Parts: sequence; structure tokens; C-alpha cells
Amino acid sequence: MRPLRMSPVRLQPVVLLVRLLCLAGPACLVLVTVVDRATSLMFATPWNYFYWGAVLMPLLALLLRTGSAAEPLRLPETRWLGLLALAAAGLLSSALISPYRTPGLQWAALPLAGLAAFLLIHDWLQANPANRGRLAVAAAIAAGLLMALSSGYWLLDVRQLTRAEFFSTTLFEMRNPHPLGHSNYTAGLALLSLPWLAQAGYRQRGLLRCLAASGAGLALLALFTSGSRGGLLGLAALGVVALAGARLGWRRFILLAGAAVVAAGLLGLANLRVRSLLTPADPGAPPNISTVQRQAMLTAGLRMGLDRPLLGWGLATTPLVYPRYRAGVEGGAENVLQLHSTPLEFWAGLGATGLLLLGGFVFLAASGWSRAPIAAATLAGYGVFAFTDYQLDVPVFVFALAVLAAQLAAAAPAPAGLRWRLGLAGTVLGILVLLGASGRGDRTPGLNCEALALVRDPVQAPRAVALLRESLALNPDQEIAHFNLGWLLLVSEPAAAEKHFRAAARLVPDKGGVYFGLGLALLNQNRPADAARAFAFECLNDPRFLASPWWKEPAIAAQREATAAVLTQLTGQAGAALPPDTWAARQTRSITGLVPRLGTVSAGPELIYRRERTGYPVLMRNHDLTAPIDLFDVREDPRFAVSIPSALPPKGWLFSPLLLKLLDDTLPPGH
Repeated sequence: MRPLRMSPVRLQPVVLLVRLLCLAGPACLVLVTVVDRATSLMFATPWNYFYWGAVLMPLLALLLRTGSAAEPLRLPETRWLGLLALAAAGLLSSALISPYRTPGLQWAALPLAGLAAFLLIHDWLQANPANRGRLAVAAAIAAGLLMALSSGYWLLDVRQLTRAEFFSTTLFEMRNPHPLGHSNYTAGLALLSLPWLAQAGYRQRGLLRCLAASGAGLALLALFTSGSRGGLLGLAALGVVALAGARLGWRRFILLAGAAVVAAGLLGLANLRVRSLLTPADPGAPPNISTVQRQAMLTAGLRMGLDRPLLGWGLATTPLVYPRYRAGVEGGAENVLQLHSTPLEFWAGLGATGLLLLGGFVFLAASGWSRAPIAAATLAGYGVFAFTDYQLDVPVFVFALAVLAAQLAAAAPAPAGLRWRLGLAGTVLGILVLLGASGRGDRTPGLNCEALALVRDPVQAPRAVALLRESLALNPDQEIAHFNLGWLLLVSEPAAAEKHFRAAARLVPDKGGVYFGLGLALLNQNRPADAARAFAFECLNDPRFLASPWWKEPAIAAQREATAAVLTQLTGQAGAALPPDTWAARQTRSITGLVPRLGTVSAGPELIYRRERTGYPVLMRNHDLTAPIDLFDVREDPRFAVSIPSALPPKGWLFSPLLLKLLDDTLPPGH
């Protein structure tokens, strides 16, 4: 009997290309995930090529997949398709009507790629029932490697501690930012990894079980060392939901769910940072910076959505929009990359459409619980954590959610017909054309950085002025451009410089040097009384200016008495407006006591420097930019802070709304 001969399987060129794209995309994703400080590097050359490879490959693969008739296209049920259509329409419409249209379209590419990945993964899962098992194994392997990498990087940090630091609280105060670059990302990765490793440990035997259990332990270690409060809440939710899906009976469920919550609480109490954040605040203690910033982002985010309630400002445009609202919040960073809450970011970026998308996703994911309990539990835990952070501007999280959702979605009764294929192909092609034609990065950061680099050569000052004016014409809500343009025009056009300093103060009221610059602009217009008021504001905002060597300059020293009188008035008004017996109220009394020392500079060398905006390239999502350096020469007496009986209030201690109110009541209107 002649043996059977198997003819080789020949793939059509389109099918082969689709598979190659489906391999190239994950390969790019791996490269922009495992490199240390990945979320910063992915916006720097050459890593940004891999970022865009991870983003564009799913869209191209889906386009080719819809055009190939060699295999049936298995789409999810109509409800999921409706949600996907709403998401794509909302992302594109929001970006198109946003004041920041071109960068909005550019950053909409990543979530759109996530939608494409969802369809591709769902199609693959429906092609063969065994693919679900293969996906679970692949997810466990990827999770284990990520957790090993994260812990390995963290241990390298630990090795740099001195012996005294190792046996002190320093070890437990170290937050693990690896590999993505921020400890909150570490917590997100740990929450997404833990269920797959736990499942693999339960199902496997022998060495594989040990490896999976070790990976789960590393995930818990990463979560603990991240110091994330939201991560521990997500862990508790993950445990409760996973136990609910195990169908243990209500008594055992209550017992084990309680144990999961207690375990998460114990992990939180064991971490010094988390424990300190859970301790009731002392009204007389300085405000917690993290809490202040989160409250500021919450207030600003709510106002952002209310101003554009239907479609928002465009997802991921927060760094461009937040400066409009910065002055109206009590403290916080000068600018932020995101609002540290997924629902809040969707509300600000997509308006009511974004909240509808989130609600629809939660409903459909819960409806598919029985199809993939582990995926549902993972989403539940991560969903709770997502209330405290926003991570969908990082590829690994977008595609991880696409994998989880694809397992929960039910398939349509029959493969897609020709009409569905053509409609989907046309939609994807239209998206690619629109993104390619109109999706561009924001031009203003490059203009600002070029201008501030040019002024190192005084001959290039006119060119720098022109660049900053061009930047402000594109986006007037830029404190960096107003502030530095004010310094450039201080001598040649003091009236214009005054307007720019006032604009900078309206955007960031607690900016160091802005009131000093305003005072110099007024002094150059022969308005000494107004200049003294501005100098008083500089002292109020940054008490180190009380003893700045700038007071040695004769023209500035001549305003000393008038400045002291205004400063006394300002501290009295601020103290009356603040709740008594609070930290901020005490600072007003501290500054009042220092008024007699205004302008007194001790003998010895001074400290002179210019402030570098190290976070600017990160906020602008362009690490090819050189961190800009402000044109303001900071001059400090290094002996002043140690010569006074109590701690010197830090720069920006007085919250912006009150500072602006005092400014409106005290300074005359601009010309």
C-alpha cells in the first residue's frame, strides 16, 4: 500500500501578508514595552518608529483581512459592532471638531488600532476552539516575563542603596517604575498579569506550576512595590470577582472574598507610602502633594467636560487643554499628561460620548462573563484601578484590553458577507487616509524649544521673538511662550512684555519669576508704584525672593519700602481669606514676620541659575526635543533659609485662585 502524500499548504499572498503584519505588530509592541522607561522612549527616535509600527500594523492587517476571501471573516455580534462603530465615530468626530485637531487625530490612532486588534483577535479565536487555550498560555508567558523584568529592574535599583538605607524605611519607600517608567503603570501591568499566572499555576503541573506560581508572586511584589493605592483596590476587586466566578457557594464566597479584601489591606498597610496616604490629614501639616494634584485634576477635568459636553476636547489632548483651567484649581502641577482617572479622561476628551462608551463596554463585558471568567475578572480588577489612573495612551494596555474584550464577545451567527467586508474595508481605509493626511504632532513645542535654544546667541534674539509669537498664534494658552517672550521683550518693548507676563500669570499664577518680570516691565515704563506691587507678589509667591540678590540692584532696591508695605497688606488679606489654624494660614504669619528682612542679602556668594523644564518633552510627547531652559536668571541667597527660625514656605504655597483674587484686587489693569 502506497503511503499517503500530504500536499504542502499554500497560503495566498494576502493571507501571508496579514499573518506577517500580525507578527510584526506584536514584535513592535514588545520593543516599546520591555525597554526600561518605555513610555518616555517611545516618543523618541528610533523608538517612535516601533511605536507607530505597533499602532499601524493592526489597522493595515484588518484592511487586508477584510479584502481577502480566502478565509471567512468572523465578526462579533451586532451589539459589539455597534459599540465599535460608536467608538470609532466618537474618536474621529471629537478630534475633528477639537481646537487641537491635528494632534487629536494623531493620538486617536492608538485607540483605533485597539479596535482593529479586537476584531483580528476575535476572528482568530473563533477560527479554532483550541486558540483560546493557546492565548491563555501566551498571556501567562508574557505576564511572567514582564513581571520578572519589572522585578529585575527594581532589584537593580535596590542594589544601589547603601547599607543604612537598605535597613531603613528607604527600601519600602522606593516605588517601582519599571519597565514603563511610572509606578502606576507597574501596578496596571501587575493587575493584568496576575490572573493569567494564577490560572496557569492552577492548571499546570510540576515545573510549569512552579514557574507560574513564581510569576504570580512577582506580580504581587510588583504591585506592592508600586505603592499604588488604586492598585490595591484593584487587587481586592480582582479577588472578589474571581471568587464570585468560581461558584463556591455563598458561605465560602463571603469567607474567601473577605480574606482577599483583608490581604489587599494588609499589603497596603505594609507599604509605608500607602499607609501614610491612608492616615487622616493633620490640618496643620503641609498638604500632601499627590492629593493636591489629584484634586486639581478632578476639578479641571470636570470643567473641561462641562465646557464641551457632547464630544469633549479630543482624547489624549489633555496637555494642550489643561493650561486653560490650571489657574482655577487649588495647586497642582503646571501641566499634566493625563488626569489620572479613566472615566474623567473620557469625560474631558470625549464628553458624554466617552461615558456612554465606557458604560456600554462594561455592560457587554459583564454579559460575556461566562465565556471567559478569567478575562472578566481581570477586567473587573483593572476597571476598579482605572478609576485612579488613565493608561490608554500606552500601547500595551490598549492591546491587553483588546485581548480581554475579544474573549468576552460573542460571535455573529454567520461569517461576514460581502457587504460587511466592503463596508469594514472602506471604513478602515478611510481612517488610514484621514490619519495620514491630517494627523500631525503639535508644532508649538518645537517652535518654543528652538526659540529658547537660539537666544544663547544674542544676535538670534529677533528670530527667537518671531518663533515664540508664531507659537502663540497657534496656541495662546502657553505659559512657557508668554513667560519667555516677556523676558525677551523686557527692554525693547516693556509694554508688550507686561502683557505677556500678565498672560503667563493668568495661566500659572504660582510661576516663579513671573511677578518679578512683570515688576521690571512696569519699572521700565516708569511706573514704580505698580512695580512695587508686582515685586510684593513675587515675595508672596516665592518667599526666597525676600532675600534675593536682585535687591542689590539700585533700581530694584529703590522699591524696597513700597514693596514691604504692599507685602504686609497682601499677607493680611491672604490670612483673612484662609481658614484659621491651617498650614497655609500659618505661612502668612511666617511671611509677615519676615517682611522686615526684605531686601537684606547676607554677605557671601550667591546662587544663580536658570530653571530647566525637564518634563516638557514628556508632556508634549516628543522626547526628541531638548528640555527648554527659561530665560529668567534666578538669584538666591543660599544662607537665607537656614538663618530664619522656622521653615521657609515653599514657592507656590498659596493656591492659585486666592493668588489670582489678590492680584485682581491689587494690581491695576493692563494697558
